[in-house]
Amino acid sequence: MTGATKIIAIGAYSIGVSLGNGLQGGLQKQPILHNISLELAAGQWTSIVGPNGAGKSTLLKCLAGVLPHSGSVSLLGQPLLSLPHRQRAQQLAWLGQNETSADDLTVWDVAMLGRLPHQAWLAPPGAADHAAVESALRATRAWDWRERALGQLSGGERQRVLLARALAVQAQVLLMDEPLANLDPPHQADWLDVVRALVAQGKTVVSVLHEITMALQADTMVVMAAGRVTHQGACSDLATHRAMEDVFDGRIAVHPVQGQWIALPKVTQPAKRAPMQIETPPVDYERVVPTAERRGLILINTGHGKGKSTAAFGLALRAHGRGKAVKVYQFMKVPTARFGEHRLFEQLGIPIEGLGDGFSWKSKDLDQSAQLALDGWAKAEATIRAGEHFMVVLDEIMYPLRYGWIPLEAILTCLRERPPHVHVVLTGRNAPGELVDLADTVTEMTLVKHHFKAGVPAQRGIED
Repeated sequence: MTGATKIIAIGAYSIGVSLGNGLQGGLQKQPILHNISLELAAGQWTSIVGPNGAGKSTLLKCLAGVLPHSGSVSLLGQPLLSLPHRQRAQQLAWLGQNETSADDLTVWDVAMLGRLPHQAWLAPPGAADHAAVESALRATRAWDWRERALGQLSGGERQRVLLARALAVQAQVLLMDEPLANLDPPHQADWLDVVRALVAQGKTVVSVLHEITMALQADTMVVMAAGRVTHQGACSDLATHRAMEDVFDGRIAVHPVQGQWIALPKVTQPAKRAPMQIETPPVDYERVVPTAERRGLILINTGHGKGKSTAAFGLALRAHGRGKAVKVYQFMKVPTARFGEHRLFEQLGIPIEGLGDGFSWKSKDLDQSAQLALDGWAKAEATIRAGEHFMVVLDEIMYPLRYGWIPLEAILTCLRERPPHVHVVLTGRNAPGELVDLADTVTEMTLVKHHFKAGVPAQRGIED
């Protein structure tokens, strides 16, 4: 993990994380989490969502103290790792991904493992232990199998037993990583009832979930991407819904259904088109007559359809054809890129510069990607403010904006203060509302069909 000291607080049961220079032990040396800052309320359920590789499980493991890291975690106002193991295990229960246990143990014995923090060394389970295990097995509907061996159970049944083991701890804080794995819908509903009962008892639950509709049932949601928290808010908040849709690149949509929010895959279907009708050309229409002075414009090409960069390159070519000075910066391409636009612009004498390290979601060093984006913006800002170019294109700048690598306010300030004759073109998905409000022209590209879905691969001269 990298970044400055941050605090993650779970109400009175504060969990703080001081982020240092990378995680240790069994993981890649590259930083995984970046600038995490959260406040998680006690007695509430918080769900953590985000695409694969966002860092959700890593964050949860750091909070649980099961992953060595360079920072510090505190529980009940004390450093977590300095607490006696028994005290820590009594206050914080953990259910991880793909948890295992000996197949020859009975269901009862597996659940009883959750009571070890409450038992004296080598002491037999007491009445309180038996009551806690029975309650946990009944809550997960695993009571009827208590005498069966774990190895005789299906994947979903095993998951319910492991959940019972975590519940048997009766901890104040319960951390769960993908607890719904292998559970069918009825037992997912049972799990939801269990979580709501825990919260009603004043317990704190934090869960990583891929079942987005279930995650929306929580009190609050943490949205993550590329090792960063992009949003935290109430699950009922429309801003939370938008942040979640954005982090999944608009491929899901949140809808209200019978008093609750659900998330559905967003499938763009071509609109049914009526047969073409032959029309008479208009001869009498009201024409808008411009009255304002000509000035530099801010133009944005955004949306999930193809053609955003292509349209920006077309504007650059048009301006160059009129003898205007143009400069193109590409925030995702590497400086040595040799795509079609680079070859053409080189022939025409249009300067084009790659500022990134490729498609940064594949980056092996996100800190380097972030620094490249910040350094690249410094170059672009200097060019815009110098006023020597008629047009400056900031291609795919929305990606480093979304990842927090370039401060949005810095871009807004530069655009407001630029020389009045300079045109700036910005491209990329999910343009921030503040940029849209400032812009003069905004075009939203909508995907109707894509040849990739028909199995046609990328082709030189089309994609590159």
